[in-house]
Amino acid sequence: MNVGNSPCAIIHLDNIESNFDLVRSCAPESQTMVVVKADAYGHGVAEVCRRLCDTDAFAVARVSEGIDLREAGLQHPICILEGFLDEAEQDACLEHGLIPTIHSLYQLRQLDDQLPAWLKVNSGMHRLGFGIKEIEALVELIKEKSFIGVMSHLANADKAEYESNKAQLSRFREIVAKLDPALALSIANSGGILNIPESHFEWVRPGIMLYGGSPSPRSDKRLKAGMTLTAPVISINELQAGDAIGYGSLWTAKQPCRVAVVGLGYADGYPREMPEGTAVLINHQRRELIGRISMDMTFVKIEDTDEVSPGDRVTFWGEELPVDEIANRIGTISYALMSGLTPRVKRVYEN
Repeated sequence: MNVGNSPCAIIHLDNIESNFDLVRSCAPESQTMVVVKADAYGHGVAEVCRRLCDTDAFAVARVSEGIDLREAGLQHPICILEGFLDEAEQDACLEHGLIPTIHSLYQLRQLDDQLPAWLKVNSGMHRLGFGIKEIEALVELIKEKSFIGVMSHLANADKAEYESNKAQLSRFREIVAKLDPALALSIANSGGILNIPESHFEWVRPGIMLYGGSPSPRSDKRLKAGMTLTAPVISINELQAGDAIGYGSLWTAKQPCRVAVVGLGYADGYPREMPEGTAVLINHQRRELIGRISMDMTFVKIEDTDEVSPGDRVTFWGEELPVDEIANRIGTISYALMSGLTPRVKRVYEN
């Protein structure tokens, strides 16, 4: 694909598959539900699903995302993690063979007896799911439905030693003990898969680790980058001492220098708040951002000896520059950066 002067996200499908293989090696006794919500965290859901076709199931957040997968020809089981909101969405689940997650009484009362579903319980995250007191009151009603399994979600799996992980697992076991013992169990997200083997149960649900982002504060060297974000140099400016660059004149040259103007900005999903000094790569050399991020442009200070020309590509994160490092610079997470890229960023797939 000729991307011209557009920003480009190179999607490394081999690396994503390698990360999937790591899931299987960490949880060899578990079935795998690959999470591909939000366009596979910005990587392109159709292409990722085709590459990870050996998984046992896929999961998305919303019914509309599940319909898109069916219309793309996907035949795997598809779990809707937020379930349906109303009768129309439940009808869509029936029509398209989608498996909703039931987390509230209004859904349970509406649930068609013949529609397979997962039951969501609250083991301590207090986001979605039935608590233990509600389960006790609903046991008989639940038995009348076609539940596949029971799931919950770890709130602190990024810190394996966090005490609440043990408390959540204990509460999860306490809740499911009141239900049908034949139901499958699932609580392990990426952090649980990598760090908490006792959370694996019958199903695991990998998300961010598939795309090379670490679920822990530090990068995990076992994971390979699923995406490399690049954009072209569109101009080289020669600044003199005292020249300021960009909105707000936040950065002023202390001596003569060269600045590369790069065609990537916050309208492409690169955060306006990204601070000066954030690393990028030009010709495999680390250089730093200066000035304020514009809607379509960023500025990079380059050395006098750098051989840089318009059309050269600048790497903002990827195989040589971990996305977790960049996310840490702004106090966010890799999930937000990758899923936040807009359609102006071209996706190019490498096998």
